[in-house]
Amino acid sequence: MQRHWSHIVSVFVLAFVAASVVWAEEPGWVRRYDCRLKSGSIVVDGVGDEFAWQIAPEVGEFSRFKSVNYDGDDLTVPNRTTVKMLWDEDNLYFLIAVEDPDIWSTMTAGDKDCLCKEETVEIFIDPDGDAVNYAEIHLNCLNTKNDLCIPQKLGTVTVDWDQAYAWTLEGMQYGVMNYGTVNNRTDIDNGSVFEIAMPWKGFGKVAGSMNIPPRPGDVWRININRYERPTREGEDLSGWAPLERGSFHVPERFGYVRFVDSR
Repeated sequence: MQRHWSHIVSVFVLAFVAASVVWAEEPGWVRRYDCRLKSGSIVVDGVGDEFAWQIAPEVGEFSRFKSVNYDGDDLTVPNRTTVKMLWDEDNLYFLIAVEDPDIWSTMTAGDKDCLCKEETVEIFIDPDGDAVNYAEIHLNCLNTKNDLCIPQKLGTVTVDWDQAYAWTLEGMQYGVMNYGTVNNRTDIDNGSVFEIAMPWKGFGKVAGSMNIPPRPGDVWRININRYERPTREGEDLSGWAPLERGSFHVPERFGYVRFVDSR
C-alpha cells in the first residue's frame, strides 16, 4: 500500500509542466490551466496510474483559506492537494490526490446533506462564468457523492436546497482509493485519490451558453476545494483559486480552464 501511494505521489510530482502564457497585470488570485485532450484509455477507479494521467500537468499548489478556525497569515496548506484534469469528446476528467494523516468520514448517503460537515473534496463548475446555475460536486473517502446545481451565487438568493440536491449530473463516474485505514484515529494514513469522469451531456442547464462538448480554445470557470478536518471540531479549508473569506461560492474567482487539443 505504501509503495503504491508513493507511485501516485510520484506521478503528480514528475508530471510534465504545461507551457504557460504570461498574463500581464492580472490579480494575484487568478489561476489558469490548459486542460489537455486525453491520450489513451482511463478506468475511473481512483487508482490513476494510466499513461494519460502520468503526462497530464498539475493545476498548481492549493492555498489555505482563512476561516472561523484559522485566522493566521501563513496560507501554506498543511496537507497537500494535487489535481489534474483531462478531457475528450465524451467527458471532463479529474484526478485529485490528497495527503491526509487521518482519513475519516461517516456520511454514506448522497444528496442528503453537505459532505463539507466532514472531510470532502469539492468541484465547482460555472462554464460561462455568469454565477447562475453552477455545479457543485462533493466526494468523500467513502465514495459518497453529492451533485448540486446552485441557481445563483449564495448570498444573493435564497436557495431551495431540496431542489439544488435534486439536480443530477447524469452518467458521472467516480471512484476513490484510500491509502490507510478509514475512521481509525490510532494510526497514520497517507491519503486518498479521487477520480471522476463527468459526461458533457450531463451538464444540461449548467453549461449555459458554452459549447457541449467544448471546442479547443474554449475556457470554462472551474475551482477545486478541500475540507480537511484534522479534528472533528476543526477545519482546514483550501483551494486552487483563492476565494473570499468563509465561502467557496465565489464564481467570479473560479479558475480559468482552457481546453486544448495537445496531448
